[in-house]
Amino acid sequence: MKNKYINFIIVALSSLALVSCLKKDLPQMTNSGLNDISDFNLYYKYVDTIIDNKGTPQENTRIQVETVQLSRTKTISNDTVYVTPSFPAGFPRNEKPKVTLAKIWGYANIPEAAIIAPTGSSPALGKPGDFTKPAEYEVTAANGNKKKWVVVVTPLPVVNAWEGTYLESGTLNHASAGLQTCPVGFTQDLLTVSATKLKATAGFWYFNNSGITYFITVNADNTVTISSDLDAVVAIQQESTPASTYDPVNKRFTLYYYYYSGGNPANWRRFNTILTLK
Repeated sequence: MKNKYINFIIVALSSLALVSCLKKDLPQMTNSGLNDISDFNLYYKYVDTIIDNKGTPQENTRIQVETVQLSRTKTISNDTVYVTPSFPAGFPRNEKPKVTLAKIWGYANIPEAAIIAPTGSSPALGKPGDFTKPAEYEVTAANGNKKKWVVVVTPLPVVNAWEGTYLESGTLNHASAGLQTCPVGFTQDLLTVSATKLKATAGFWYFNNSGITYFITVNADNTVTISSDLDAVVAIQQESTPASTYDPVNKRFTLYYYYYSGGNPANWRRFNTILTLK
């Protein structure tokens, strides 16, 4: 019988401090009047289940709390810090829809020996807080000088309910090369364009061309509208029949579309693409 050991590992942000401390050999800081916020970062935490040696007698399950710093751009104007967050490369796709500014960890960079505290109902730093509205903080310098700051965080990028990594199957019917079948195990990522629209790549498994892109729009009745990407190297069109659809139970797209290579109708490429959420 397999033994499973569940280890709880809490990953802490040990290098981040909410309150700067006066260090030895830095007596000059005791009279410092610096009370600025020079940077502001947001962190997201989630629980990840990791299975080591899966399928063996040494199988081991670990429950690990992961901490990820969001990417961001910032602008500081007078007493206001404007933060525009985004998802860093490699951010887990299945976690994106769960991230909310109503519950996220904020950290400010302030001078040595200064301290920072929220004012009014603004969220405490280093704890999950609500940054959906401007937050106010007071920074006190080492010499006691105080300055009030406002942190304004813009909304996160839209991540719709269908974004993710999909297993691809199906066929490509090629005017000159005949019927081609997608290899087993091929995957592609569908990327959010808007609340109901995704960006996909056609036949990468065959053409190895990342420029053959198109849009998938999921309608309220789970039919799908396929449209051309104006930035693509070809103009992809939807087949009139059969209908392209989305199966919400199995999280699967069944798509029918085509394009003409070089714009010549004689050089058609017709696709029956099936994408199943991995």
